[in-house]
Order: sequence, then structure tokens, then C-alpha cells
Amino acid sequence: MNSKYISIFVISLVIGSAFVVFVNSDSDVQVTTVPETTTTTTVPETTTTTTVPETTTTTVPETTTTTTLGDDESVQIVDDNKETPPVYEGEYSNFSGFEGTNQFKLDELVIALPQVLQDILKDKVIYINGCHEYAKSLVGRCPYGVWDSSGTNIDGTKGAEWSMSIWVSNRAFDAEQAKDVLTHESSHALSYITRNCNTQNNLSYRLDAWNYFGGEEKFADALVLYFGGSYNHYRELGDLNSDERTYLEEYISACTNA
Repeated sequence: MNSKYISIFVISLVIGSAFVVFVNSDSDVQVTTVPETTTTTTVPETTTTTTVPETTTTTVPETTTTTTLGDDESVQIVDDNKETPPVYEGEYSNFSGFEGTNQFKLDELVIALPQVLQDILKDKVIYINGCHEYAKSLVGRCPYGVWDSSGTNIDGTKGAEWSMSIWVSNRAFDAEQAKDVLTHESSHALSYITRNCNTQNNLSYRLDAWNYFGGEEKFADALVLYFGGSYNHYRELGDLNSDERTYLEEYISACTNA
């Protein structure tokens, strides 16, 4: 029995020794932990200095800006800094095409018309600062002036409230031709109002004048020259000759009782 216990004891020692060796061998394994690292690059602070040269401020005086506009009729110089004129508020304000910026100026020009024109047109004709819309549709732009005996709407129909009217547009004022344009259109009105006036040969003086001057427009241009104006758009013959002036004198005398 003793040898049996001795054998068991020895075996136990051997197993225990082996276990101790095994445990000691596991403790020899090394684990390396790499700590997190942050790489920081230090840039030295720099100061940038920009030297701005001293400048001299020059005060530019206020100027008036002008815009030059033109077409085949004229050159317009429009002053951008022009003071706003008084606004017209009256019977023409609701007329289609009414502009009104120069209505007061137009009224002053009417008062300054040659006396014979004032007398024949008084209480028969109205004077409107505006762009006649039907005339504009015909020529593609706003005409300087229009004589409208029948009151023509934009669609060509008649009977508008501006019958027996003379129109002088802002374009005519901008081109500084308003005075002569007014005289031209007033000459149309004169021609129309005296359409029943006859020559000594009992012919229509109006039709006779058309034949003499080459049409109604050239007749009106001739009257502009006769009354002291200079702007002509249709006449190509220059100043009136003595025969033309005599003809107009006789016409005016016969048809206006001047």
C-alpha cells in the first residue's frame, strides 16, 4: 500500500511540476501597445506688412451728362440733369399719345405765331404736345409734328376728340425745331381751313398751290420760310425766290382777308 501511495505522490509531483512550467512559459509572451500619437507641425508666426503709398484725393467738379441721339431728321442733345418741368394737367391729359412735358412751351409758341396764322386758326384749332399714335404707326417713329383735321385714332378710325388738332412732339423740342414745326403744321391748318378759297380764275387756291410748290408738304414748307422760319423737311429748293414770295402774299391776301 505504501508503494502505491508513493507512486501516486510521485505522479502528482510530476504533473504539478509540468503545470508550473507551462504557466511560467505563458508569462514570457510580450504584448506591445502602441500609444496614439499626434504629429504637430509648428509654423512660426509671421506678420505681413503691406505699405500703401499715400494718395492724393482730387475732387472732380460736378458735370452735366449729355446723351446725343439722332436719326435722319436731326441730332438731339438730351441733358440728363435737366430740371423736371411743370406737369400739365388739363383737357389734353387723357388724349392718347399726349406727352405734356412741353405743353406750356407749346402754348407760348402758339401765342408767338405770326398774327395772320393766329387770326385764321383762333378758336378752330387745338395745340397738343404729344406723339400722335396713328401717325407714329405710319412712319415707324414719333413725327415732329402732325396736323389732324378729323381726329384719327391709332387704328385709323375717325372721330376722336382731338379733331382739328396740331401735335408737336417732344422730339421736335429736343431737336430745337418746335417753333418751325408748329408753323409748318399751322400752315397745313391754314391750307385746310381756306380749302374753299378760289383764285381769280375760280380754281381752288389750295390745289393751285399744290401744283405750284409740288404738293401739300412743300407748300407748308414754303409757308414756314415765308413766315420767317428756316427748318424744312420736304422742300429742296432753299430760300423762296421773289415769284414764290409774291404767290404766297397773294394767296394769304385772298384767302384770309389779310
